[in-house]
Amino acid sequence: MKILYLITKLVTYPGAFMKGFWEHCACRMLKLEVRARQYLPADWNCGHAWHDPAVCYGRAFLLALLPYIAQRILGWLFLGASVGPLLIFGLRGGAESSFFWLEAVALFLGLSLMCNSFPSWEDAKRQWQLFYGKPAAAADEPAETEEPSVAEEAAVPDEAAGLDEAEPLPQPKYANLPAKILLAPCNAYFLAGAWAERHGIPAILAVGITVALLIIRG
Repeated sequence: MKILYLITKLVTYPGAFMKGFWEHCACRMLKLEVRARQYLPADWNCGHAWHDPAVCYGRAFLLALLPYIAQRILGWLFLGASVGPLLIFGLRGGAESSFFWLEAVALFLGLSLMCNSFPSWEDAKRQWQLFYGKPAAAADEPAETEEPSVAEEAAVPDEAAGLDEAEPLPQPKYANLPAKILLAPCNAYFLAGAWAERHGIPAILAVGITVALLIIRG
């Protein structure tokens, strides 16, 4: 499954790189330290910025939302430039058309951006736990029986083995009941989207959309 994931990220590398860039920007806005500046490493972190885990439910939600909005806006702009002439003006023709290759590039960029919109699987799980997980075990319980808290569940890429260990993170801040209810659809959407991207489903759908458009365009 990791091989499939890496293939889909490399095929849609413009969108994967931009997703890592937007996550980096969001981390700086949210005061989360970025541990590695490589956006396309050969591991599960490909297409993402490896950063300190969010320990506040609000930051975790914004970390998923802000890059998603940026990717979708750019993606729809490129897709509009590609599909617009066909849908609005009814322009047709094969590779001999003067706008064919421009539309093809715009279609590739748009789909690659749309295929890399969701947070990483680890970030999505952490976000879900901060909203609906149980708080950390009581301090009077034996340390051997305590379950790992959200603050301790950071996914470490392969190339990070030689980096210094991060400082202890603050106590996680879990969501209150109104936030759990109001943001439940968004949280479920981000979790499902992150799972789909991890299994390459958006890229497979993008290939089908591309084939369909080429048939119509021709």
